[in-house]
Amino acid sequence: MIVFIFGTTAEAIKLAPIARRLDEQKIPYQYWLTLQHTAALMEILPGLGFGDPDQMIANTPTGKPLKNYGDVFRWLVQSARWLVFKSRSVRRSLPANTIVIVHGDTMTSVLGAFIAKWLRFDSAHVEAGLRSGNWRHPFPEELDRRIVGKMARVHYSPSDVSTANLGRRPNVVHTHGNTAIDAVLDRPAFETDNTDKFGVVLLHRFELLAKPSLVEDTMKTLASRSPLPFHLFVNEFSEGALTQAIPSADRSKIQVQKKVAHDEFVGFLRNAQFVVTDSGGIQEEAALLGVPTLVHRVATERGEGLGQNVVLSEWKIDRLSDFLANFARYRRPMAVPESSPSDVIVYDLIARGYAR
Repeated sequence: MIVFIFGTTAEAIKLAPIARRLDEQKIPYQYWLTLQHTAALMEILPGLGFGDPDQMIANTPTGKPLKNYGDVFRWLVQSARWLVFKSRSVRRSLPANTIVIVHGDTMTSVLGAFIAKWLRFDSAHVEAGLRSGNWRHPFPEELDRRIVGKMARVHYSPSDVSTANLGRRPNVVHTHGNTAIDAVLDRPAFETDNTDKFGVVLLHRFELLAKPSLVEDTMKTLASRSPLPFHLFVNEFSEGALTQAIPSADRSKIQVQKKVAHDEFVGFLRNAQFVVTDSGGIQEEAALLGVPTLVHRVATERGEGLGQNVVLSEWKIDRLSDFLANFARYRRPMAVPESSPSDVIVYDLIARGYAR
């Protein structure tokens, strides 16, 4: 039996292509939620093809994403209660050849790998082996990846570099790309109604938003130096910090926009003239689409697009300014891979006897 454990929207989007291929082959699976992202995650699940969750490991009483240490503590307490009161019956209901699949670098990734060990099941890590080389950037994601890498039995690595990072560990499978590729290519192109030229900005990471002066400098530069209007996508966590930093005199270029369904957001990416983001997932999608993109981070664990259509800012505002003035030179043709990373994963799960 295959069990997906996830709790954020990004995890759901990148695991959905694997689940769709299991559905096509009529291979059963379960998915268990931690609701690290609450309302937002529940809203996108039907559109990704997921039904009702088989297990709800943890939830937050507010229905909002985890924002502070108190939220995290309560979330962990709920997870511990699930382990104490439900894990035994859940384990008995599943066959011995069950594998738990986690994705990426979130607290849920670590929790899911731990649950697998607690239940004495194997675990697999999708997007394994990514390393920035600096445990502080991004924090805590770099530590999360390393912890999951220690606990997982099977490692689905998206690149030559990530495969090399895993060294001589057994059960490393090179998927020749990230499942984010399939998340884009599986869906029909979604065209926006906006025929005018525009940019896309999505900044949401804690390590950036926790630095008010950097947020202020970033928003001032975007507002004053962008030659085009742009959509500023926000969520409950980022909206306050970003909108408060927008200079009142330069708001005419900025359209603040709530997060939209993934299909629709990819439509914005396809049609954007440039992208500014601190999201690793969007870096991967933009690299596939060839859209000029600035990754506003000190370091990135992903090599997709770097040196081609993707620029790393290292939080240098002058680099952001230069990108906004010259983004057109980074445009590249769309780069469709020869194989599907999700197909590779499903074939491997079948070969290992987890998928019947």
